[in-house]
Amino acid sequence: MDQVILRPGAERRILRGHRWVFSNEIEGQVATYEPGSWVEVFSSKKVPLGIGYINPRSLISVRLLCPPGVHPSEDLFRRRILDAEDFRTRVVYPGSRCHRMIYGESDGLPGLIVDRYGDVLVIQTTTLAMANMESLILELLEDLFHPEAMVCRNDTSTRKLEGLPLRKEVVFGQIPEGFTVKLDGIAWAVDPLGGQKTGFYLDQRDNRRVLERWVQGKRVLDLFCYSGAWSIHAALGGALEVVGVDESREAVDQAVRNASLNGVTDRCRFVGEEVFARLRRTDRGAFDVVVVDPPAFAKTRKNLPEALRGYTDLNRRAMLTLARGGILVTCSCSYHVTGDLFRDALLQAAQASGRSLRLLEMRGQAMDHPVLLSMPETQYLKCAFLQVF
Repeated sequence: MDQVILRPGAERRILRGHRWVFSNEIEGQVATYEPGSWVEVFSSKKVPLGIGYINPRSLISVRLLCPPGVHPSEDLFRRRILDAEDFRTRVVYPGSRCHRMIYGESDGLPGLIVDRYGDVLVIQTTTLAMANMESLILELLEDLFHPEAMVCRNDTSTRKLEGLPLRKEVVFGQIPEGFTVKLDGIAWAVDPLGGQKTGFYLDQRDNRRVLERWVQGKRVLDLFCYSGAWSIHAALGGALEVVGVDESREAVDQAVRNASLNGVTDRCRFVGEEVFARLRRTDRGAFDVVVVDPPAFAKTRKNLPEALRGYTDLNRRAMLTLARGGILVTCSCSYHVTGDLFRDALLQAAQASGRSLRLLEMRGQAMDHPVLLSMPETQYLKCAFLQVF
């Protein structure tokens, strides 16, 4: 196994528990290493730091998988997969059959995402080394959980940074026609192959449940509604009227189906329209609760200034549609938009709209997307519950 020697001082972050080594932290020529190969990482003083895999084509050159002296093996992968599933089904959501099973570095398996939708597993490999181990991962998942189907959703843009092709396919079994799952007692139509992300936004699971306490007898506007998850939680929470808006016709059709599955079509209306266009023609004070859950505005640090302007304008317009004292639930899933930057954007939006904000709760991603305290990169979702007056 090749050795990677770090430059002086670069080991400090690793010793605190961070699991990435960047290309500019490595002594010597990074390009000489075999892409996707296993390496031992040492400090500049030859202190062993761990074992990981390397891709010299990526800015994140090494991702650590094991502590010093522990070597990657089939048994290690098996144990970590079982530990990850046990954490979800025994500790976080007892008895759950719908959750994020594996969340990369947070479960000791960098570059691997697995979402469970009942008997259907959706797998993403986002790094070269993990893509090379895809066959082993699929064998282990089949052996451990006996799924009805497995889907590889390797269409995330992060694969391009590793020099990997984009593809998505059913690699085992068959997805049942009209596939639905139950999550927290609510029925959802899920499209693991064609839907956004892996078919459903599991990371907002806990936040959608919190929404229910604020909507009794209220008029609710759900922006970027996708398959209607926020809308349906609002309706089941007692909302008087819910309007969901998304520019995707497919998303709106799925939202309508989900409302039907849960018996709330009488209070949920879904509109296929661009969100900013809808906001421009919505009367001031027309709603009591507005949910803003857009796609990532800043996928890279370079896009950050433009993204912050977008968040400010979007939330300004959303605040104007709220009655005085109404509730704004607003989110950012952009890692590069930190909590402080998001708060600043909201304050600018409030100033521009002539409104004041009271923070009721600042939340993050669901508990099946656990955050490593030593790796801020594992925390990306911000979800603010605010009173606007």
